[in-house]
Amino acid sequence: MEKLMTEELGGIARHQQYYEAAYRTYLDACSGRQYYLQLLGEADSVVLRKLQEIHHNTHVIVVEPSEDYITEYKELLEHEPHIGRLTFDWLQQRAEEYFSQEAGERCHLIHAIHVLYHVDDLAVTLKNMWDSLADGGSMVVMIESGKSDFGRWRLKVMETLGVPEDKRLATCLRVSSDVIKILDDNNINYSAVSTSPEDIDVTECLKEGSVSGKLLLDFLIQTAYASSNPELRSVLLKYLKSPEFSTRVDDKVVITQYTDVIVARKKST
Repeated sequence: MEKLMTEELGGIARHQQYYEAAYRTYLDACSGRQYYLQLLGEADSVVLRKLQEIHHNTHVIVVEPSEDYITEYKELLEHEPHIGRLTFDWLQQRAEEYFSQEAGERCHLIHAIHVLYHVDDLAVTLKNMWDSLADGGSMVVMIESGKSDFGRWRLKVMETLGVPEDKRLATCLRVSSDVIKILDDNNINYSAVSTSPEDIDVTECLKEGSVSGKLLLDFLIQTAYASSNPELRSVLLKYLKSPEFSTRVDDKVVITQYTDVIVARKKST
């Protein structure tokens, strides 16, 4: 299992087709499926609508490594009212690449909605984002809570497997407390609120031989083919079915998740 831990832990996104299949099983298992689809597909549009209510002219820099997602975002914006009041720069690159560059014009709002799982160095990227803010600007981060049953389950699995904190932070298995610690270490003030809890139906994960259950389990731990490793699967299921992390509802086993929204505002000088 050591090879899996060092090379594949948290690396499911590197297996694109497998990731997409596992992600679909996750959406099917979520009680708030429509909520998550809307959150991932339209969150930027909601932010832009609010900005347009306050500012008549807004310049938007979109940083996204996927050409397909950029295309989808452009198509989504075509249906937005007053889109002509906005100007855009479309940058096909990763967030950490953009924010590692020498700062040019400062931004008044930077938001990272379920983005910071995938940057190589979480601490450096957060610090660079903060440094890129104009005085009076705001930084908004949305990320899985470490206090939800789901977040606590992931952290317990990592602890049981003996994965050091620095190695976990090098994977996508990050939670809101990781972001908060970095902000505290840099003396950055913030406020944090949590979204409403949503259930994930993990019943299939507990069924031997269930294909959808294996895909879902792999997605929950963000590791391709984790369910095919008997030792790792045993650890995952031990805690997944524990009353400490999951609840039985009728004939189902569910685990709750929610997102933390962290807002840091830079003081005007």
